[in-house]
Amino acid sequence: MSDADLVEIEQRAAGALSVAPLPWSPWLETRGGIGGCSFVQFGGNPGEDNEMYFDVRLGARRLVSPDQQLDAIIDFVGNAADDVLRMLAEIRRLRQRVC
Repeated sequence: MSDADLVEIEQRAAGALSVAPLPWSPWLETRGGIGGCSFVQFGGNPGEDNEMYFDVRLGARRLVSPDQQLDAIIDFVGNAADDVLRMLAEIRRLRQRVC
């Protein structure tokens, strides 16, 4: 992976986080029994509903909460922003050690 690749990833992350700031938190119906649909909650103004819901279709099947497969996708997406930032930082740290 080149430095240009890392810069592109950082730019995509910055663009998404400028709209939906950290923290991103998955709220999973199968895990927490929240009484509704699973979703990802975004940081920002706590007085607003900053949430992302998912409409996942696998062929003719639509995943609807509570569903472990749907929650696996939401858990991944809900942690992705923080995971990407941490991985970028680790890549840069390791590259500094090698050079």
